[in-house]
This record gives sequence, C-alpha cells and structure tokens, in this order.
Amino acid sequence: ERARLAERSKTHDVRNRAVLPLFYQLSLLMKSMLVIDGSEVISRLFAEYFVKRGWCVAACGDRESAVERLAGSEHYDAILVGNRVPGTTGVQLVRLIRALDQRKVAAVVMVSSSGEVTEEALAAGADEVMLRPINPHALGWVVDKHVS
Repeated sequence: ERARLAERSKTHDVRNRAVLPLFYQLSLLMKSMLVIDGSEVISRLFAEYFVKRGWCVAACGDRESAVERLAGSEHYDAILVGNRVPGTTGVQLVRLIRALDQRKVAAVVMVSSSGEVTEEALAAGADEVMLRPINPHALGWVVDKHVS
C-alpha cells in the first residue's frame, strides 16, 4: 500500500529524479499507534494526546474494526487496548495481537478500570497494564518506555 501511494505521489526535481512529497516522508518517520477502546471519548482523548506528541494514530471501537485493522499491512509501534471493547475483551484482543506476525506490533499496553485482569493480560502478552483513571503523561512515559 505504501509503495502504491509513493508511486502515485512522486514529483520530479530539476534533475528528473523521483522525490516523495515532504508530508509523505514525514509520515514514514512518525511512530504509529492503534487505539482500541469501546469508549469513543477515551479513544479520542488518547489519540489527541499522542497526535500532539507527533504520533500517527488510528482508533477502533469494536472487535470487528480492530480485527480488520490488525489484518492489514500496517505496522504499529504501539497498541493501546481497553478492557471493554464491544464483541470481545481486552485480554482476548491482546492474545489476538500477539498471535500476529511480531514485526507488525512493537508494544501492547492494556488499559483497564479493574486490577483483576492485570495478571491475565500480562500472561496473554501485554507489555504493561495501566489502571484507570490514567494520567496522559504517565501513559506517554509507559508507551515510550516500551517502544524505545
């Protein structure tokens, strides 16, 4: 997909050498994140916070859209998973994510309002479990710790 977009968006300099537009070059350098949470408000807050920090963020609100995104060719440097997602649980999503090609996902952070799922989520492959309410700066620090 990226190669097709790159081919379509080529421009030429005076030496007739292909050069990608600046916005496309920058998007290749940005870290990418997928936010999966049943609450649109929470997803939007997390997305806005990380976009302000220079991340490229996509969001899903249910199991079907999450599976569709995860089945695509996109690589995610981090995935934030809420515990309550329509059609599934956060722990089930963590298992699904970890069953994927490991080159597609670098870090998985689960967000939950209950500490009861912490051990199960870590056993399923989550890199970290954070309990709500969440300080966005603490979340940013945890994600950076696992991505860097």
